[in-house]
Amino acid sequence: MSRSPGGGSEPPEDPRPPADDDATVVRRVEEETVPLGPVDPVPLEPVGEETVRIRRTEEVAPTVPLDPADPTVPLRPVDETGVPYPAAEGRRVEEVVERRPVYGEPRRREIWPYLLALLLLVLGGLAALYYFTQENEKPVPAVVRLPVDEAVDRLTNEGFRPDVVQQANAADAGIVFEQRPDAGVDAEEGSRVTVLVSRGPATVPVPNAVGLSREEALSRLDAAGLGARQVEVFSERAPGTVVAQDPGGGERAARGSKVRLNVSRGTGRVNVPNVVGQSSDDAGANIRKTGLQARVVEVPSGEPEGTVVAQNPPAGSELGRGAFVRINVSTGTGAGGAPATTSGTDTAATATESAVPDVAGLDEATATGALEDAGFRVRAQPESTTDAAEDGLVIRQMPAAGDDAPSGSSVTIVVGELSQ
Repeated sequence: MSRSPGGGSEPPEDPRPPADDDATVVRRVEEETVPLGPVDPVPLEPVGEETVRIRRTEEVAPTVPLDPADPTVPLRPVDETGVPYPAAEGRRVEEVVERRPVYGEPRRREIWPYLLALLLLVLGGLAALYYFTQENEKPVPAVVRLPVDEAVDRLTNEGFRPDVVQQANAADAGIVFEQRPDAGVDAEEGSRVTVLVSRGPATVPVPNAVGLSREEALSRLDAAGLGARQVEVFSERAPGTVVAQDPGGGERAARGSKVRLNVSRGTGRVNVPNVVGQSSDDAGANIRKTGLQARVVEVPSGEPEGTVVAQNPPAGSELGRGAFVRINVSTGTGAGGAPATTSGTDTAATATESAVPDVAGLDEATATGALEDAGFRVRAQPESTTDAAEDGLVIRQMPAAGDDAPSGSSVTIVVGELSQ
């Protein structure tokens, strides 16, 4: 409390400003107050874990707070210590707005541009490789089936290096049977071309099959790596027995090749039927039924015309299949009506002559037996042949089958012999 100079106490000073001062303060505040403008929008982007801040600065006029006792009386602003802020004109006020960052899925980098670039790079490399290698490439010439010397010369002249390899093959020795690369394939000039040259087929020893049964012979050949070509022939051996082979046992043959086996089908011999007294037609039919052939000879006889009056060989004889049986057939003009017949012959063919059996296609042993049984001697004559089907068999005979020949005369048989 203040005291007056005279020692008396003075009344306390009224802290409220005079009325005219209030009006002055209000007017001044209104003049100095500057409204805040709109906040410019700022795009937000999350930056790690940092807080996004928006800063706004405006020029504002100082404000005076109201007296709590009298809300109509403004007071000067105070700070946190209770000291009023100076109401300086034009003070800058900073406003800070904090916003939480907005997080989304992380952006993925597209991989297809890298893959496209890699693909283009690879294609470019391949194109370059093709371009630079094409200049030195040319087609490989064909040398298969040429002699090795000619094949080597052709490859060398074309700028290639031949590499000769010899192998066993079915092709003739010295012949190219395969090449690598194949003919027509583009290859670099100066590169190697492998030519496989045959040194002949691989050979194996031929087992002996003569005298064996068909089944046993085939088994032995198969075990040796060989095949078989079977030919059935008439023979004195039991049916199904191998009577000859080519190549022979102990010789060598190409692996996988076939060995000819002559297999017996039996003697092929049949009994001659009795046709005397039968008509010519009936006699011929009966002879053919047994596998033989009829040779008709007309003779004068008192028997009715067309009747068989004699035959040769006689009934009951054995002949090989296909052999001829001679039958004498009456013309019906015998002298005095007496039958002009003899025992097995006629007046034109004496009893010392016989028809030569047909032995073509028989093996030598069987043919010899058939001719000897007919009363002939046999002379075998070998003849070279390139047909394996004729090897060891009678190719032809002299006299020919069915011809009359004196009993005891020689019949020549030509036997095929396969040339190597």
